[in-house]
Amino acid sequence: MTTDTGKIFETLFEHSADGIVLSNEAGLVVRCNPAFAKLLTKKAEDVVGRQLHEFLDLSCHGENDQNHAAQQTMTVAQLISGSDSKNGNSDSKNIVVFCSNGLDLIMPASHFSLDNSTGKQFVTMVYIVQAQSVQQAQTEFVSTVSHELRTPLTSIKGFADTILRAGDRIDASAQRRYIGIIKDQADRLTRLVEDLLAVSRLESRRMQLTIRAINLEEAVQRVVQNLTEKAKRHQIALKIPPGLPQVWADADRLEQILTNLIDNAIKYSPAETTVTICAKSINQDPEMVEFSVTDQGGGISSDYLPQIFNKFSRQDNPLTRQTEGTGLGLYITKSLVIALDGKINVTSEPGSTTFTVQIPAATLEQQAARGRGFTVC
Repeated sequence: MTTDTGKIFETLFEHSADGIVLSNEAGLVVRCNPAFAKLLTKKAEDVVGRQLHEFLDLSCHGENDQNHAAQQTMTVAQLISGSDSKNGNSDSKNIVVFCSNGLDLIMPASHFSLDNSTGKQFVTMVYIVQAQSVQQAQTEFVSTVSHELRTPLTSIKGFADTILRAGDRIDASAQRRYIGIIKDQADRLTRLVEDLLAVSRLESRRMQLTIRAINLEEAVQRVVQNLTEKAKRHQIALKIPPGLPQVWADADRLEQILTNLIDNAIKYSPAETTVTICAKSINQDPEMVEFSVTDQGGGISSDYLPQIFNKFSRQDNPLTRQTEGTGLGLYITKSLVIALDGKINVTSEPGSTTFTVQIPAATLEQQAARGRGFTVC
């Protein structure tokens, strides 16, 4: 069994896509796998016997220079034991990898101590695959944002140039129309920037929530009132029973969730159709309250449903192509629902789509336990 286990770990060490390096208490590299050597653009034999700090900066990235210099002189043992005095292990954190081509890479890594017959040694795992996935996601994000920004900016620049170049030859009505287009596109840019800021706050967990008991029916009424102009060619049907329990939520974020769902239902369903908003208690789970928004639009294809809450995700059909949107609304909505300890799902068929949200009910027990309100990040 021991021999088989040794072979398994030897195979994993040699063929892992992530970099693995073994070092001793003095910081000398005892062994490294091919993935680690390739990351450094070196051969394994050129790494073994050298100081680990020649290839990696194990200090926390972003600290001041004085702290950085002090930590560079520490042994691997001191760095790791300082991270976790109980077991010598540390959580994944960013380190700097020094490559032969002069490029410094910031990558996630973990450190583990090993006690064996040869004394204490240390394993450093550099998560190459994870870093590449993050880098690819960041590249795609920047590319998509650039594309989303380019469309309104092109319109703003084009019509502004036209007014500046030939304003005296354009009649007043055309000028007003051009200025109206510039304002609409500037508003579109503003919405995109606000959505991007919301995404940034959610993903960095800097979104502040003030949780308190909220009357769900009143929140729905306010959102519907705010969307009256957009809904003037639609019917809004409210089905909210009397005596519905209050919900535990942040008032602004709850209204943002409702606004995104109801606004989408209006935008993506034909005129003269009905948007239905329902709410109810859940008999099977009295700790939760459920509300749903149902439209009479074209529906969402079954193959697209799994992507519906992804960033910049928009179904490709004639209706969505005619309707402006950033593709961030449902991603933000789901993130906010989760931040409120809730759940969201969607069901769709041709002619009808329903988004259903469950969020905690503000029971008397919860209010007594938590107090009237509190703030979390």
